[in-house]
Amino acid sequence: MWVFVLEAVPLPDTPDFQEFGGAFVLCYQIPGLAEDPVRRASEFLREAGWRVTGVQEDPSQVRREDAPDASHFDHALIDDEAYVFHQWRVDDADDQTRH
Repeated sequence: MWVFVLEAVPLPDTPDFQEFGGAFVLCYQIPGLAEDPVRRASEFLREAGWRVTGVQEDPSQVRREDAPDASHFDHALIDDEAYVFHQWRVDDADDQTRH
């Protein structure tokens, strides 16, 4: 399973824009889903109303026992991919990561 972390901000025309300053997104993808896992995740996140602003951890292949969370790993086995948002509120951003 590919596992990596992206940083993203909500798009201005989404409800999340008023509430969240950004998010770290833990991404799980089965190998072979896409030639470029980061690009596939970026497309998925854009469809969900978020824009990727950076790669915090590059994709690496891990086994279930080495995954950050086995339940998300299992979810990706069923759906081919899983994305876990760790969001912060706009007022928690300390002017450093506001959109």
